[in-house]
Amino acid sequence: MIEKPVGVDILKKAREIYQKRETALERYIDQVLIWNQKINIMSRNVSRETIREHIVHSLLPVPLGWIDLHSCWVDAGTGGGLPGIPLAIQTPGTRWILNDNVRKKIRVVEAIISECGLRNTGTVAQSIALHQLQPDCGIVSKHAFKIPDLLQKVRNSGWETILLWKGAEDIRKELKDAPYPVEAEIRSFQFGEEEPFYEGKALVKLTNPDA
Repeated sequence: MIEKPVGVDILKKAREIYQKRETALERYIDQVLIWNQKINIMSRNVSRETIREHIVHSLLPVPLGWIDLHSCWVDAGTGGGLPGIPLAIQTPGTRWILNDNVRKKIRVVEAIISECGLRNTGTVAQSIALHQLQPDCGIVSKHAFKIPDLLQKVRNSGWETILLWKGAEDIRKELKDAPYPVEAEIRSFQFGEEEPFYEGKALVKLTNPDA
């Protein structure tokens, strides 16, 4: 296991990405707020500002260069489309598959994809345990699974890379219970007191040594 701090420069780059894609990302926020009144895809009273911060959070692997590792990604447990839809907006040349076993959430995500005009994004309504990955396809997931549970589910999927958004301490604890050996690189956020949203949070890149 390798752990490295991530400085505020990476956060600034993610915010710059947001600004460049602001029109498309704000359209996504509009759709989330509309649908969230009908189906609980996020916290019921979530604000536009909070969703905006979740999007910036979702974009952090881009300046780290991690999204360039594969030409296709599956967003496991996508819920309302995070992190998959913001990342799909940012990387139109990359294929994104939004996965959730709750069919009503997938129907909402499909409507949002249509409204946002995303052509590089598809959906799969089933457990990630049933999904067989195509070649050169990684997995992303934001606060949807504990690491041991996800690793067990995708054990026979042919996975190579998994990117997870989680609390730094949770990552350290959960890796101890991994059901089989994986390589882990943790990037813990060190953004300072002015960015309380990110306190204690981290990204982890898991690599399958047998892939």
